[in-house]
Formats: sequence, C-alpha cells, structure tokens
Amino acid sequence: MDEQQRKQMIQKAFNTVAEGYDHPSLPFFPQTAQRMWKHLSPEPNACCLDVATGTGVMALEAARHLPAGSVVGVDLSDGMLRQARAKAQAQQLRNATFRQMDVDDLDFPQDHFDIVTCSFGLFFMGDMEGAMRRLAHTVKPGGQIAISSFTETAFSPFAPAFLSLYEDFGKQVPPLSWKRLASVAVIEKLYRAAGITDLVFHHEPLGYALQSEQQWWDVVWNAGFRGLLNQLSESEREAFKTQHFKTVRALCRNGENWLDTSVIIAIGRK
Repeated sequence: MDEQQRKQMIQKAFNTVAEGYDHPSLPFFPQTAQRMWKHLSPEPNACCLDVATGTGVMALEAARHLPAGSVVGVDLSDGMLRQARAKAQAQQLRNATFRQMDVDDLDFPQDHFDIVTCSFGLFFMGDMEGAMRRLAHTVKPGGQIAISSFTETAFSPFAPAFLSLYEDFGKQVPPLSWKRLASVAVIEKLYRAAGITDLVFHHEPLGYALQSEQQWWDVVWNAGFRGLLNQLSESEREAFKTQHFKTVRALCRNGENWLDTSVIIAIGRK
C-alpha cells in the first residue's frame, strides 16, 4: 500500500465514524482538549492551528477561550469537518473555521500561528518527523506546539480481549496507530527533530468504570476499532459481538471494569 492509498483508507475510516465520534462513551477526547488548553494558557488574542481536528473538539475548545483570537482546524476527512462546522455554528463560535487539508501540504505561511495543536492525530501520519517539522514551520518563534497521544496501556483490559478474539476469527490485527506514539522517548525525539527542545510532558490518568458491555461496544463502534469490525461479514460481526460481550461481562463481574484511557500531552516552545 502506497502513501496515497493509506491516506485514502484513513479518510474513509473517519468518514465512516464521523457521526458517532462525539458519543458520550468517548469522553477522553473533550477531557484531553480541556486539559491541553489549560496547560497551554495562551493570550486571549492568540492565533491557533489545530491539525487533524476531526470533529473540532480541540479547535472548539480553543475557540471558546480565544474571544479576541482565531482558530483554524484542518483535517483529511470531509465527514469529520462537516460535524466540526455544525458544532461551531450551533455554539455560535465565529472565530473557528475549518478546512480540508493534508498535513503534508499545509497551506500556511512560516511563523504564522501562536499555537499549533494536534490531538490524537500525529500517530496516523506516515512520516511523523516530517509532519512535526511542518507544524513547527508554521509556529512563530516563542510559540507553542502541543500534541496528545494515548499511553501504551490505553483501552486495557478490553482492547487486548477484542484483538485476541479478532485473531481467533482468522483476521490479522494491524499495528495499532497510537502505539507508535505511546512513549515520552519517542515524542521527545520527534520534537527534537523539529528543532524544539523546550518541552514539557503532562501525564493524564484518564479512564472510567464501564457500566455495561454496550458502553464498551459504543467505544469500539464509534472510533478506530470500527475499521476492524468492517473487515468481518455481517454474520461474523454478530457472532464476534456475542462472544466478545461474554468476555467483557466476565471482566466486569471480576471487578475489572475500569477502562484505561490514559493520555500523554506534550507541549514544546519554538
């Protein structure tokens, strides 16, 4: 698969889940956005770029705190961007705009933004070092670049059970994207490659207790795992769901109902 095909696959996957991406069972997205913005603490007139904006969770969090500033959110997925624009309109946030754009072709001047954010997006990019350099290129001297990623243990213990059963169904489990960016050492290397050495890490121990197996399935169905489920036929998917629910119920009965969604937030200054 070449790079263009990989991008088209990602675009298709996110178009598929766009309508459910803000589901209440995925609270880690707004929680991370709130924490990231608190750590950034910019001036109220700051100019912000949010890359891989998705449904605009981070961009709209920024817009709410920048009454005299502006935010641009960019993403490959037109389906996600439709959701972001609708939310901005509903919240009457006129200082947020959204554009369909590839991070490999960022159409912004050098040293333009006070802040660039990329929440749960960098690990989807084929060349993460190149992407980070392009983000740094758009930031003013003294400006900040903030990224977030899940930790190595994220979605335990339910994701390992999901993936094990998926293999039992004769399917190959691809490398999980967020695992590429699940350590401080890897993130630090990316920042240094972009010439950013003033770097601070924040570890956010997020998570919540599942109330039912359906709540976990809502996470699966409305985010990245949906792509794996789409590789199953309808009958296979129903059989998979039935078996997986038994495992999830057993975990919850044994007191293992905590869904770990821990996050690393990294903020560097140019």
